[in-house]
Amino acid sequence: MAPNTCHRWMVAPLFLFSVAVYAESFPTISPQKLPEALQAQWVRDRPELGRYGHCAAAFDSQIDGAKMAWSCAIYVRLSAQGERLAMKLCGERAALLKVKSPCMLVVEP
Repeated sequence: MAPNTCHRWMVAPLFLFSVAVYAESFPTISPQKLPEALQAQWVRDRPELGRYGHCAAAFDSQIDGAKMAWSCAIYVRLSAQGERLAMKLCGERAALLKVKSPCMLVVEP
């Protein structure tokens, strides 16, 4: 008896959908809501991000530069990879600077 291959074709799209739903969702912030120092950094780094690069920021103060963490993932092959790397680097930098607020991806509206 030949195996029924119809079920295989039905399972594949469901698997792909479940992987897409599992994708990470990070908190975001628009560049306009960043402190002035981080807005200036965004303006400098934005042209280099390319298609898949991302930046992340964390800040406890709007004016104290010692309480701000900023990181960008520029040379990446996938957008999701850029998001994860930017968040990881931001988290490490925030821990080093003792910034208590969580890192957020900078996303243009």
